[in-house]
Amino acid sequence: MKKIILLAASLLLFFTLSACGGAPAASTPPPQEVPADTLTGETGEILAAVVAAAAETAEAPLPQSFEDQVTAENCQGMLGLTPERFAEYVTDAYVSTSALSTSAHEVALVKCNDPAAAAAVKALIAEGFDSQKWVCVLPDESSVVDSGSYVLLLATSSEYAEALTAGFTALAADNTGEKIVFYTSPR
Repeated sequence: MKKIILLAASLLLFFTLSACGGAPAASTPPPQEVPADTLTGETGEILAAVVAAAAETAEAPLPQSFEDQVTAENCQGMLGLTPERFAEYVTDAYVSTSALSTSAHEVALVKCNDPAAAAAVKALIAEGFDSQKWVCVLPDESSVVDSGSYVLLLATSSEYAEALTAGFTALAADNTGEKIVFYTSPR
């Protein structure tokens, strides 16, 4: 009798554990195609074209700005990226910054190794950029939008951000990802 009870308990345990495994795992879906880069040319030239396109559509003139190349030495203050992350993900980057420190206006274009690196950089900038770095002024919004291997950072007024985003989208032939607004001014 004990043998029959042990056999029944063993079978019960076997079927219970087998049921916990559930159905066989579904095969993983095929990776989604990453859109190809539609932006071409030098990073600084693309940034200048984005700014020029925005200047044509903005109701007020864009702030006087100067352009500078972003490097591992200055990337923390300009993009919020650590030098290590910059070296890991970025191949080239330029920034257009207001010539007056009393105007919170910065536009940066970052060319990354590939679209996957651009997605990582987009998230890192949204997490690490200091939107309160200007003296006595704040941007209306700080945001990032990507297109293929490129990430556009905007820290400026709402009007300029809209015009710059539209210029970037047009140059990228509407091949842009979701725009993430990660800071809005408390005004």
